[in-house]
This record gives sequence, structure tokens and C-alpha cells, in this order.
Amino acid sequence: MEKVIITGANGFIGSHLTDFLISNDFDVYALDLPDKPFIRLYHYTNGKVNFTFEEKLEAFGKRIQVPTNIANLKILECDMKNAKLLEKIIQEVKPKYIFHFGAQPFIQPSLDNPTETIETNVIGTINIFEPIKKNNINTRVITACTAAEFGTTALINRPLKENDPLLAVNPYGISKIVVELLTRQYYLNFGIEAVNLRFFNQIGPRQVGVAPTDFITQIVKINLGIIESTIQVGNLSSYRDFTGIKDTIQAIWLAATKGKPGETYHVCSNKKVQIRRILDIALRFASKKIKIIENTSEKLRKTDEDTILGDNSKIKKELGWKITQSIEDILKEIYDYWLDYYSNIRN
Repeated sequence: MEKVIITGANGFIGSHLTDFLISNDFDVYALDLPDKPFIRLYHYTNGKVNFTFEEKLEAFGKRIQVPTNIANLKILECDMKNAKLLEKIIQEVKPKYIFHFGAQPFIQPSLDNPTETIETNVIGTINIFEPIKKNNINTRVITACTAAEFGTTALINRPLKENDPLLAVNPYGISKIVVELLTRQYYLNFGIEAVNLRFFNQIGPRQVGVAPTDFITQIVKINLGIIESTIQVGNLSSYRDFTGIKDTIQAIWLAATKGKPGETYHVCSNKKVQIRRILDIALRFASKKIKIIENTSEKLRKTDEDTILGDNSKIKKELGWKITQSIEDILKEIYDYWLDYYSNIRN
């Protein structure tokens, strides 16, 4: 059974990737931050999300392994800034693939604490590549990057291509530009096979902190009688490029198996959808009449680009990737997930 490492495995994309690789008979080492609730991997821990020190198992010389109910999954607590532990894990596992998705992924925290973002994202990436270089491990690395790297380039009135200027306007976007450049230089200078994926708006079940989930969770709560029939929303006028998580996972796998080392590929739909349309579709799931309150202050971002749209022609042409999910199908999956979630926690 071939081995893989996923950093950020308890994240939205990382957890779905964990599911995919387990179902394809890989021996998965799923890494995430210590002492955080495993809210997206609890289906592998018999519904338990928090573990005491005594409940954890010893692995790689430390008590960092979370017990699971499946043989080919090892959930490990490991901070990306812990270079020694990362080296020990990578050196002993010698994975066929490393999916490096562990990061500080939010814009506002990067503005509040840029040092933490740079250390986690940039130094954390170095801590992935250095053990591979030092121990001459034959592995392929897939790194997760972001459309936030474009910054003011998003003002270009066309879909953004991989070679468009990267003019990030926050430490998060800047950190990911550095991650891309680091990934490329480790390939050019040391021959480590590595591919960058630049994600636009990926959405699906388990995700929080984005408009589609915000709309749908409020609708679910209204349908279940948990809250009153009023939804507070932010700016509905902007346009975004949404990709469903099922197609996202296929893009990641194609990058791992067919991607050209040193290259960057966009994972996006090449279609812009107005946030207002997302809300309109979500409201079709409502069983009650709902009042909408727009531009609520706490829902508004300090900066909100009018349009962020990506060009996916490179990944389609070079890797054969295809979009299979409609926005309606994606939102229905999100609704079904949260309906099940809130129905169960009430029982």
C-alpha cells in the first residue's frame, strides 16, 4: 500500500482529499495542528473531535497520534513550524505524494498577525521541502496556493491566467506567492518534483466562513425552527468563480499524477456567478418565507473585489480536467450536509 502525507488534513479540502485517498487504498498520514477539534475527520474517530493527551497514541517518538477506526489512516498532530517533527515523519514515511495544504488561510488574521502567517505558510513550506532534499526522498509534492495572490490584478476585465502578474494586497496572498516560488525553486535547483495548484473559490460540504455556506446554514436553521425567518447578508453584487469539491479533488489528483513539475495550474470553473444568484438558488431550499437584510455591517468585508474569475484552459488542456458539477448541484449537496448536521445535533 503506497503512502501519502496530507498537511492541513482537517481542513475543508484536506478532509475531502483524505476521504478520496483512503477510498483509493492509500496509507494516509493526515497531519494537522495539535489540540484542535477534528471536526472534519470525526467520521474516522467514532464521532469524537477532542482528545486528551492520555487518549493519544505514541508515534514518531511522541504522543501525537489520534485513534481512528480505519487501518489505513494515521491522524497526526504536527505544527508546520515544527521542523524536527516534520523531518522525522517525512524521513520515516517516505511518501509517494505529499499534499501540502497546511496553512494559515485567512486574509484578516494575516493582516492582524502577519508574522504568524509568514512563519506558518512560508517557513512551513520550507520545512516540507528540506527533509526531502536532505534525505534524498523520492516523492512528489502538491502545494495549495490561492487566487488571493493576484490582488489588484483581479481588476483585469477577463479571466485570470497563470502567468498574469501577482500583485497581492495582504500578507496571506503574499505568503502564497512565496510558496509558489519556493516550490518552483526546489524543483529547479534540487530536482524535487512539485506542482502548484492555485485555487479560486472551492465550495462544498464541511466548509465554513464563506457566503454559500453562510446562506445555507441560516436557511437550514430557519427550516428547522432554530432561528427566526430572517437572513442577514453582506454584499450580493460581487462575482466569484466557484468550483465544487468533487471536481477540486479530481484536479488535485490529476496534478499529482500528470502535472508538470515546477508548473502552476488554476483550479477554477472559468465562469463568474454573482453572489446574489447563489442566495437565490439557496432560497429554493427554504420551506418558509424568509426576509433578507442586505449589507449587514458584520457581513461586509473591508475590501471586496467586484469580480474574481479564473482561466482554467491550462489544466483542462494539459491534464484533461473537466467540470462535472453545476452550481445548483453543489449547493444542494451543501444544504443536505448541513440539514443532516443540524438535525442530528438537535436529537
